Amino acid sequence: MRRPPLQHLLKAAIVLVTGLLLTACVSTPVIRVNTDKHADFSAYHTYGFVEPLGTDKAGYTTLVTKYLKQAVSHELEQRGYVFSSDPDLLVNFYTRIESRTFISAMPAAVYYGGYYDYRHGLYDPFPRYIYHPYSYNYKEGTVNVDLVDAPNKQMVWEGVAVDEVDSNDLDNPQEAFSKAISAIFSSYPYRAGNATPVTGTQ
Repeated sequence: MRRPPLQHLLKAAIVLVTGLLLTACVSTPVIRVNTDKHADFSAYHTYGFVEPLGTDKAGYTTLVTKYLKQAVSHELEQRGYVFSSDPDLLVNFYTRIESRTFISAMPAAVYYGGYYDYRHGLYDPFPRYIYHPYSYNYKEGTVNVDLVDAPNKQMVWEGVAVDEVDSNDLDNPQEAFSKAISAIFSSYPYRAGNATPVTGTQ
């Protein structure tokens, strides 16, 4: 067996890194939920929004708030909830984007000479591997949705989505927020006036 040429190893390394980076970029949001097991979800028929919302801390209504309100209203109304100025459920939400760095290592086969050079030209030894660190920077977005029992001022459900934010998300924030809210509510199992969890979102 001939020792693999260096250029072949380099090509294989480039293919490996490219594949890993593409896999990292094609991501789905990580969803976490937390439910108050003592809450009576059959008591909730209407919804409204907290004032001020977590995305309006600057003292005015942001475009982010507009997009999130539309997306949340769509999800809740699909489940039979009706908007009200005196609601059973209050909705609050918050978002943030943080810079992150992904660090990993790329293996590369190394064939040592020296003492073991007596094998050269006869057969290939088992390769040893060294690891070259590589990294890339990315933005991570988090969206929180809180559902609050309005009379008792007690949060009864929380949904969180965490995902990588790419340039398309930044250029199309309304679509990005709509997808995030849809992903969060895919884990919300209740319908208006019903305390029994149901499958599906319709």
